[in-house]
Amino acid sequence: MANDAIFKLLERNEDIFKDREVLLTGDLLDNTLLTFIKYAKKAVVVVDNFVTFKAMAAMVGKTVSSECEQCIEYKHLKLVFGTDVFAKKQFDSVDTFLIVLSKNKNQTVKLLNSYKEKLKAGAYIYTAGSNDGGAKSADTLLKAVGTVRKVDLARKCTLFKAFFENDYSTYKEIADINVESGDFKAKLMQDPNVFSTGKLDNGTALLLESMQDIIPQGRALDLACGCGIVGLFLSKLGFKNVTSSDVSASALYLTKENAKLNNIDDLRVVPSDMLTDLDEYSLIAVNPPFHIGLDTSTAVTQSMILDAPKHLKDDGVMYLVANAHLGYEKILADAFAKVEIVKRNNSFIVYKAEKK
Repeated sequence: MANDAIFKLLERNEDIFKDREVLLTGDLLDNTLLTFIKYAKKAVVVVDNFVTFKAMAAMVGKTVSSECEQCIEYKHLKLVFGTDVFAKKQFDSVDTFLIVLSKNKNQTVKLLNSYKEKLKAGAYIYTAGSNDGGAKSADTLLKAVGTVRKVDLARKCTLFKAFFENDYSTYKEIADINVESGDFKAKLMQDPNVFSTGKLDNGTALLLESMQDIIPQGRALDLACGCGIVGLFLSKLGFKNVTSSDVSASALYLTKENAKLNNIDDLRVVPSDMLTDLDEYSLIAVNPPFHIGLDTSTAVTQSMILDAPKHLKDDGVMYLVANAHLGYEKILADAFAKVEIVKRNNSFIVYKAEKK
């Protein structure tokens, strides 16, 4: 599991949860982290990853909906899939705040500042994470909060504890960006939890270039939508039925906000585990992730490629952009009747895969 070493670290320190009012959030990629909540007086678990959220919901005998933000209640637990803005509406205050660290320090700083208003005076704030992801130096992020001490170091992971003593303010909002691709122009809000903050990444830029001359027809899917730029592009191109989907609640929220910002009101935005439970489309466009926490893996994308023909109309196509070194050619050729490279540069390749 992606958080397995962190689980072992927290297992050694399960007393930090006992009889406390706990808020658990951050890079939650392992549903077994939910097991520590049994020690708490009450608990709020805020999950950004839809796959983890579904797995955690199943652990307490609950099912999830297709809403982009939702809350499940079970005994003393509130399990939330959504952004910090949504999550803060679901509970009052806590005396213990634990952040499972991602490799993105700015995201941790945002969480620390966003949930500050929900912390009781003297609350305990913990960070737990892999040393490779910055956990060893997380005390520098906590110094503004109050007194900091190291609680434990094990399995190349570190657990810090800070005491909420100061009225800190350490997060700076990220400015919007403007992007252009051919005749397409858009203004985009940004979020540190969503890929390629501060600029349009080169892979997505190449993907947009490759689709400039598409004749819009049928339904289109922006898969792994991130900030939503590809879905906005397809809508502006003339597609009348565009769906944007992602596993991340932050990405889904950002996509909705960017649609509003660019006066697009007919974009359908849904959470998804890649193509699971999604419909059938004439076009799928995707810049698939290959990072899972601190690890890299192409397994999720390879599985998606094999599944994709079942989600395409008979004359449907998929445009996929990927780092050139990842080598998706063979698996694309195994799954599709015709595959061609329509754009490439030194770093990225855009593949066009046709079902028939």
